[in-house]
Amino acid sequence: MANFSTHFSVAAVASGLTATAFLSADHITPSMAIWMTFLGTIGGLLPDIDSDHSTSMKALFNILAGFCCFILISHIYTQVTMLELLLYTAALFITIRYMGKAVFERRTVHRGCCHSIAFVLLISLCCVHVSSIIGHTAETSWLAGGFVLFGGLVHLVLDEIYSVDLSNQRLKKSFGTALKPFSFANPLISLAQIIAIVLLFTTAPSYHKTLHILSNWHHFKFSPAWFNWSDIEIWVNHVIHQAPQKLSTIHKLF
Repeated sequence: MANFSTHFSVAAVASGLTATAFLSADHITPSMAIWMTFLGTIGGLLPDIDSDHSTSMKALFNILAGFCCFILISHIYTQVTMLELLLYTAALFITIRYMGKAVFERRTVHRGCCHSIAFVLLISLCCVHVSSIIGHTAETSWLAGGFVLFGGLVHLVLDEIYSVDLSNQRLKKSFGTALKPFSFANPLISLAQIIAIVLLFTTAPSYHKTLHILSNWHHFKFSPAWFNWSDIEIWVNHVIHQAPQKLSTIHKLF
């Protein structure tokens, strides 16, 4: 199984490259590209949220608590005093970071229901709804959920790759426990996940504009005009065939 730094680095790089491609295609703004890279990186840590005392779990609950506090502050800062705002925020952070984490640790098993495609899809749909609730457009909301899903899938694929021992040419016991549609060992929880996915998808904002945007890649250019393979090939052939003749001519002069 890949460790925290590997999951973090690979998810960050993969999400960053994808966000850059979206930016080059004029699908998102630079600030959105940074935000999408962040969401993809977080998605790359999500499946390890069920690993007790892991770095991923601590980081995710810190981020979740901080995000919830930010949402709370943005909604009530004009209605309460500064002292009340500090008390409410501190109470919410402690509740999620410590009490919520403790409950989650007792209720989950590593590589169980959270280490599945269904869980990653469920969280990505939750991200779509949260983005929509806080005021983002449907297109931005679906892109946010898509990057969370992408990062989560990168995590699962990476774990499966690490389950293959190439040196001894064998499969480790952990092979097949990461990239699975849902947890076969927990049918009730898996069924609840599937029901939640269906409900969230049917009540989510329209995704048609997002599909229309993603199908339009006319503005995308991978390489600049000066990076032309035919010109490079001509230059290489010129160097190979002409350079020896010039060196021979110079040698004859001496």
